Amino acid sequence: MKKTTLLFTLLAFSAATFAQKDFQLGLRLAPNLSWIKPDADNVEGDGLKFGFNYGLVGDFNISENYAVSTGITLVNTGGKVIRPDQQDVPNNGASITGYGKNSADIRLKYVEVPITLKLKTNEIGYMKYFGQFGFSVGVNYDASADEEFSYTIAGSTNGATLSNKDVDYADEINAIRAALVVGLGAEYNLSGNTSLIFGITFNNGFTNIFSEDTFRADKDGNALKPSDTEFTGKSDQDLKAINNYLLLNLGILF
Repeated sequence: MKKTTLLFTLLAFSAATFAQKDFQLGLRLAPNLSWIKPDADNVEGDGLKFGFNYGLVGDFNISENYAVSTGITLVNTGGKVIRPDQQDVPNNGASITGYGKNSADIRLKYVEVPITLKLKTNEIGYMKYFGQFGFSVGVNYDASADEEFSYTIAGSTNGATLSNKDVDYADEINAIRAALVVGLGAEYNLSGNTSLIFGITFNNGFTNIFSEDTFRADKDGNALKPSDTEFTGKSDQDLKAINNYLLLNLGILF
């Protein structure tokens, strides 16, 4: 709650700073394709995820061709990651440690505040074309995943798979995500200050989304067992990854 209040305060401060300029407020809906790009040994990304962004957008028009664009956006993003892991698994009515590989379909939700500079052309017909560049900061408020854990237990070669749905990932995800924002688009003037907006935006994360470590792995990418000479019994490798997404922006400014 405190984090959300802080974001609203930052937006209000931006509005006060640019209050003397022409201001347009609008709504935005943006389907996205997202993915997670790991930077750790034996950890790999595993495809794209479809999601939606939606929220408020505000343009502070500095001049006819320049605007500072901001807003508040609810972001639904994520991706699939395969990594070495060890988990407690059922075995003959008891619980025992399994060593293997975890495939996780991760869902991440952020409250995001972008601040970008929008460079517009003069009106051509009823259209203005623009490019924009800037940054965004998001605060994570929900993180979960569907997991497929493929494993063996110490002293056995028989494999098994354990499926877990809606696993809470709150402790594994960093609270803050920062990103570079680059976009192209157009505004179609309907009447007066009312315009339709559409375009494509690339949101390139540059901060690590994970807060936890990962396990060292054998040559097949499975977490090491106690019988392996390199086994340490703990997470001893930083789990690093960034989250990127590509947006199709659809909205209206008033």
